[in-house]
Amino acid sequence: MISNSINRENGFTMNKVTSSCDLRNVLFAVVSLFVTLLLIYGNSLFGEWHFDDFNNIVDNRAVHVKNLSWEEIQKTFYGVSYGTERQRISRPLAYLSFGLNYFFGGTRVFGYHIVNFIIHWITAIFLFLFIYSTLRLPLLRDRYGQSAYAIALLSTFLWATSPLQVNAVTIIVQRMTSLAGLGYVVALYFYLRARMAEGTGRRVLFFSLCFLSAILAVGSKENALMLPISIILYDIMLIQGVTRERMLRMLKYTLIPMAVLVLLVFIYADPWRILNAYSVRPFTLTERLLTEPRVLIFYITLLLYPIPSRLTLLHDVEISRTIFEPWTTLPAILAVALFCAAAVALARKKPLLSYCVLFFFLNHLIEGTVVPLELIYEHRNYIPSMLFFVPIAVLIVHCLDYFAYNKGIQVFMAAGFALLLAFQGHTTFERNAVVSSDLHLWLDNVRKAPGLSRPHINLARHYYEAGMYDQAYVELKTAEDLNRDTNLRQIGLASYNLGVYYLYQLKDVDRAEQQFIKALERFPGHPSAVVGLATVHLKRGDIVKAWILIQEHAPMHRNNVELLNCYSLVLLKKGNEQGALKAAALSMALKWDDPQAWEISGEAWRRLGQWQKAAQCWEEALRINPANPMAQLALVELYDRLKDQPALTSMAARCLAQKGTKPLDEWLAQLAADSGVSAYEVNPGMLGRIIRREIRRELAGRDLRQ
Repeated sequence: MISNSINRENGFTMNKVTSSCDLRNVLFAVVSLFVTLLLIYGNSLFGEWHFDDFNNIVDNRAVHVKNLSWEEIQKTFYGVSYGTERQRISRPLAYLSFGLNYFFGGTRVFGYHIVNFIIHWITAIFLFLFIYSTLRLPLLRDRYGQSAYAIALLSTFLWATSPLQVNAVTIIVQRMTSLAGLGYVVALYFYLRARMAEGTGRRVLFFSLCFLSAILAVGSKENALMLPISIILYDIMLIQGVTRERMLRMLKYTLIPMAVLVLLVFIYADPWRILNAYSVRPFTLTERLLTEPRVLIFYITLLLYPIPSRLTLLHDVEISRTIFEPWTTLPAILAVALFCAAAVALARKKPLLSYCVLFFFLNHLIEGTVVPLELIYEHRNYIPSMLFFVPIAVLIVHCLDYFAYNKGIQVFMAAGFALLLAFQGHTTFERNAVVSSDLHLWLDNVRKAPGLSRPHINLARHYYEAGMYDQAYVELKTAEDLNRDTNLRQIGLASYNLGVYYLYQLKDVDRAEQQFIKALERFPGHPSAVVGLATVHLKRGDIVKAWILIQEHAPMHRNNVELLNCYSLVLLKKGNEQGALKAAALSMALKWDDPQAWEISGEAWRRLGQWQKAAQCWEEALRINPANPMAQLALVELYDRLKDQPALTSMAARCLAQKGTKPLDEWLAQLAADSGVSAYEVNPGMLGRIIRREIRRELAGRDLRQ
């Protein structure tokens, strides 16, 4: 049996004896959640890297942990700023988890997906425990106590299986969101346990666990900073009960600490930097504040009606330019205000409903107000939607109870609700099938948001890598004509990619130059476009123009690997080998496995007569990119100089395999023509003689052995 008591005299604590029935119920919830989530997320466990995964994990040296020393662990805390001039601790626990994943499995995606899945499962378990315990609080027990288990389990299933959680679980980098969600709900649960606990020792234990969980949440993503306010509202609305006296007492004891917290956040976040960040957005602060209520209403409709045709990664949202443009702006603002006002007004009579409504809007505040982020992402609902389905579950359970007098109707309704839950799970399964594949993700996004440039650009990359150059060109031209993105830094990206297409695929230097110039006109100083234009100058042999261009922009982008490599290459072409080595070293500090920095270092050491160092650098470049013909030819020359006969013979054979059916001289001549934009300058005559000599030697050796 369960016995509960809570009152003013015992300080609002709750005595609780857990029965074996409770344990069986909880165990059923844990197992059923695991089985259900495995069924709908199982097809995502081998999904590919996407979008921000590359910058934050695959190409981020900070999380490439090679051992578990403190030095290796500590570097993960700086995230993508590691190795830059302005290192800042950023989401340290999320990046640490990526580092541990890398230590145990490198960049194999399966391990990352397993961790993401487990985080989501454990979050669902604690959400169930939190809702279950909440419904048995004295203020709510009389109304919901008998059906607490059913409501908690149903609302948890509705949340955990919602298709809106797919991006937070299946896109690996969004572990930042799901890990913050885990810490958030665990902190809420342990706060509740602390308020229920008997004895000082147990209270201290649970409050300590609450604090540690809060650190986990905030250390994973900044939107968890709403947790203290959520806890205060929870205590006032659901534990103590809303009265004027309690509200005044709450303000008295929390106003100053909260003001200090807000001040610290204000100082740390640097409000001027936040406002300046709007310079790369196609909307102003006012326009963002006008647009977000429409986004919030859209989120609500997605949670209630999550069909596949409405779900995508990048949504195309019309910006609200004024309160009347588009016309839905004012109704959305009034609707959000009405929801919040009604929740406050009903806080005493309907505390559970009121708290669930306020919880949703409160936890959208950081990402849905002044911070100049993209306007909309589905994964932002991970925390705010945690209690969204509680009122819905209450309504469903009460409907079933109402028709208890007629078992036929009750069974029919139960079957209908079960079918709706199954449909939602199937939608999540289908959404996972799309999100698991990067190609399918962008095909889906182009179909659902054809007016955005970025989906077309990412789809073009897949076509280009597959050798479907005509299709890639069509997508890039579409993206350039649209010229529309949520980040103005991306505006010139389509023009830049078209320049790359003309330069490397069509070998049309003039049209490539025009595209790079267009990209720079659309976004002045765009690092990739600067590199593209400098490459055109090098292709023409105009090192002076390339040097002037790079000198102008390199100081503004000291942490850009692509620009650093180009700067290093131009220094090499100018004959400044030592300068090239220093610039290449800076590039390696940012991205250790970038082959171009190793190529430049290898050529610089070769020119300085350091054959062994040069060979080591070129070997590393070849290890990173085994099909690199320039690395193979450079090593042919270096092994010849080092008199390393076995390595020379092997590399000469690799060169013959690399050239395919082309005559050796023709192949070498083509590579020599590209030497202006590569670190190694091919000498066709010398390399041809060495390769032929080695092949003759190898053939002669075979004849002797026979």
